[in-house]
Order: sequence, then structure tokens, then C-alpha cells
Amino acid sequence: MKNKTASLFLSDPNFNSKEFFKRFLERRSWEPGWFGDFRKDKWENFIQLSDQGFKDERWRFSSRNRLDYSKVEKVLESNLSVSIKDSEQKGLILGTLDKMILQEPDSLSVLPKLKGPNLGADESFLLASTFAESGYFLKVDQGVCSSNPLFVEHTNPPGGEVGFSRNLIVLEPHSEVTLVERMSSESNASGGFVTNVTNAIIGEGAKLRRILIQDFNSKVTLHNLENFDLMNDSKLTNVSLHLGCAEARLETKGSILKSGAEFENFSLALGQRDQLIDLRTMQHHLASNGRSNLVCKNALLDQSKSIFSGMIKVENEARFTDALQTNRNLLMSDEAEADSMPGLEISANEVKCSHGATTSRIDEQELFYLLSRGIKKKNAEKLIALGFFEEIVEEIGLDEQLELARNLITQKFIS
Repeated sequence: MKNKTASLFLSDPNFNSKEFFKRFLERRSWEPGWFGDFRKDKWENFIQLSDQGFKDERWRFSSRNRLDYSKVEKVLESNLSVSIKDSEQKGLILGTLDKMILQEPDSLSVLPKLKGPNLGADESFLLASTFAESGYFLKVDQGVCSSNPLFVEHTNPPGGEVGFSRNLIVLEPHSEVTLVERMSSESNASGGFVTNVTNAIIGEGAKLRRILIQDFNSKVTLHNLENFDLMNDSKLTNVSLHLGCAEARLETKGSILKSGAEFENFSLALGQRDQLIDLRTMQHHLASNGRSNLVCKNALLDQSKSIFSGMIKVENEARFTDALQTNRNLLMSDEAEADSMPGLEISANEVKCSHGATTSRIDEQELFYLLSRGIKKKNAEKLIALGFFEEIVEEIGLDEQLELARNLITQKFIS
């Protein structure tokens, strides 16, 4: 059983320290041995990575010092950061990591084999795998099609503290589910580090619609890493809205591992103040007849900055691939900045792939038209942003979450 008297925090973290790692394992002494071995393996990999240094093209244009862990003073314990709603449905399991380690050890035993997106933030992946005390596990049994969405809520720790979360989604063949994740702050006064790692395995013919709405306050630093593996004829629709944080490193990789799979990735980000939004994606095709489509839109106010680096990678065996990638940036101030690096790496014949990125400013004629109708400038900018984002917002497909998303975007333009 879990030690209920354990401290909620581990102070003065030195992630490279063997002594600190030992203290952490002592706090988790109730875990089965294989899980401790998993943590030890990832910590040793982290040490090796630290020794190599961090000069990396995958951090091009980014301010790495804004996203590192040097300001972390404490490591937050698990149960303060993740809550689950509406999980009592037949044919599926949804629970917190702590609970599932004891109740579903066989299902979680796949964790040591899973990799991160490997798009630059390898340090964050290894730290989360080593020190995660938060997170969730979702498993949907074969043939189960849930008509009701599931909900997971994440909150950030206070300033100077870091919360590591490790999440696993497993859809067995021909199952279907919608998962809604909300990231929000309980108050504007608190700001800490959130490192959230999600792996998903989508079985043959299975369908997952995942919606992530992130609205942390302007003091939070977020590392959100996602790695999705798709089997035969499966489909994943991933919709992400990033509306908060001081800085965020966002990595998403979808791998078409078996023939006929489809990966859709829709995302938007709204930048304010001096916010940094660093987004890296990969559509990785390793099997024939796969389809992928990425649409990423960023609207930037004030002195905010976005970075988009997207890659479509088609391996030799992935014939008849159909892959699209679109990045659009809207600069809503003279001081906002957007950098885009779309890419193609194609090793197969008989494929259809395209990519493109555009950066533009507000259409002056459109703005003039709205102002001439008596609409104040702030409201006019809000309407332009809502219109710009609507293509992404519509992909949510749930009325309550659609309303929430539009309201959260609107609130960003209220002085």
C-alpha cells in the first residue's frame, strides 16, 4: 500500500544525483519491483544524455534556457495534479497511474518498451519516465465503442515546483472512444513546471478522438510530449488547443506502423505577452496505404513567439502514402514573431505528400471594415482570431467543449 504519510514534495531536486534518485525510490517503495527497474533504466539513460550535452538542431530558434529545469525547487507528489471524471463505463478502464500500477500491472508492463516522440525534448521524456507520480491509464476492450466521452483534468503545481505525469492509452482492436483532457490553473498566483508524457497504442480498426484544451496561467512552463502508434486500419484524431503558459515545448509524433492507418493532427495556439510556443511534429509512415493530415494554426499577440518544425517522413516500405502538412501563422502585432520549418523526407515511390507554411499579418481591409461598423479594435481582433481558428475548433465535435473553447479564446481579448 502507498505510504500515506509521505511528504507531498521532494525538496532541492538534483536529477543527476544518485542520492536524490534513491530518496525518490524510497518514497515509491510500495511499487512492484519491475516498475522500480523501469525508473532506474530511464534515470540511467537520462544521466548518459546529460553527459553528452544539449547542442541540438531540434532546438533551433528556441530559447532553451526558458524551458529547462534549473528553477525547479521541489518535485510534486502525484495525486494533486490529475483528476478523472465519468470513468465508470463497461468495457473500459480509466484510472490514475498510482491506482493502475497495483490494479493493472500486466497492462502497464508495456511501458518500458515505449519511446517518446524523440523530437528534441528527450531529457523531459526521460525525467517524466523516471520521476512520474502523476498520470492516467486508459484501456478500452476489444470491440467496445463508448458513446460517452471520458474526461481527465490536469492542474499545475505552485511556483518553483514540477509535476511529472506519465499517461498510457491502449485501444484494443475495433474499439472506439473520445477522450477530453483539460489543463488549467486553480489560481493565477501559482506557476510551476508541468511535464506531461502521453503514449497511445491504437489497435487494428480502433478509433480514438482525443481533445486537449490547455489554459494554464501565464506563469507555467509546460513540456507536453505525445507519441502515438497506429495499427492496421486504425484512426486517431488529435485536437489540441494551447491558450496558456509562459512557455511551452510541444512535441507530437504519429507513427503509421501498419497498413491503412490514418492520423489526423489539428492544433492551435494563441500567444500573448512574451509567451514562447515551441511546436515540433512528425508524421512517420512505416507501412503502405497510410494517411496523415496536420493543420497547425498560431495567432500571436504582443511580443509572443511561435516555432513550428514539422516533418513528414515516409519510409521505403510505405508505398501509396497520402500525407499533408499545413502551418499558418497570424501576426497580430508588429512585435510578434513566427518561425516555420516544414519538411519532407521521402524514401518510397508512389506517394502523395505536400507541405506548406505561411505567415501573414491581419488583413487591414478586414480590420477597417469591422472598425467602420463601430466595433472596437480589441473586439475586431477577437473576431478575426475566432474566424482564423474556427477550422481547428470545429474538429472538437462536442457541443460543450466547443463552447468552452470559443469562450476561452474570447477571454484572451478582454482587457
